[in-house]
Amino acid sequence: MQRRTLSVVIPTRNVAPIIRRALDALTWVDEVVIVDSFSQDETPEIVRSYPNVTFYQWMRPGVYSIYAKVNYGIERAQGDWVMRLDSDEVVSPELAEEIQALLKQDEIPYDGYKIPSRTYFFGKWIKYGIAYSTEGINATNPGHGYRKCLWRRGMARYPDRHVHEDLETQGEWGYLSHHYDHFSHETVSQWIAKMNFYTDIDSARLSPDDPMFKRYHPLKTVLAMGKVFYEHYFRLHGRRDGMHGFMLAALNAVYLLVFRCKMWERLWREERLAAEQVASGS
Repeated sequence: MQRRTLSVVIPTRNVAPIIRRALDALTWVDEVVIVDSFSQDETPEIVRSYPNVTFYQWMRPGVYSIYAKVNYGIERAQGDWVMRLDSDEVVSPELAEEIQALLKQDEIPYDGYKIPSRTYFFGKWIKYGIAYSTEGINATNPGHGYRKCLWRRGMARYPDRHVHEDLETQGEWGYLSHHYDHFSHETVSQWIAKMNFYTDIDSARLSPDDPMFKRYHPLKTVLAMGKVFYEHYFRLHGRRDGMHGFMLAALNAVYLLVFRCKMWERLWREERLAAEQVASGS
């Protein structure tokens, strides 16, 4: 049987320093669908130089959403199967061989597959804390988190409600054995910049009907931060990653604080504006 075709969807935005690393590992793929948010660096020129790339520039009007971009790419992918990656994720040679062998099978037993990843923060492979899971091989081999990122076309898409969310899927899902590398953040400054970007988006797009849209009590916020730190550093064994594990647990607690501060600011400004409108009789 002829091998089924594969489209890999990658959203991009000013990723010129890192995108070659991802694309060089995908030269065997039938189609790489790049959905770019009008990058202002050399990203468009770089990705267009790869013969298997289909390039789009698109960004949904209003609040930025990476998942809207991915869905846009999924809808335009031509492959029999679709894989979702980010620009900082690199397929290993072993995973490439495993996927190609899978697509050659007479009968593929599942409609989608979860794939293990190795996540790197600040130059180190993180095995615990935010990267720790008891799913699949990670139960006995820490440092391999699983994500649904390979599926038969039409079997998955993102709901596009929040910044961090999982695919909505159909059918039966299995596991692949080999990993891809996720080079998440090279520096703490990069992490803080991305935190600021994503908390801006989430605090702006949150609906008043969402349970998270509320006034946060100071003491409850402090306790919630402590819970996040405890979860990552102790329950998920982040301390085994040394100082990297401590910093990641602390930064994730700070993320929660920054998000709640921005939600407080939004509510306070909206209430002040409403009071001014009542006072002026408008």
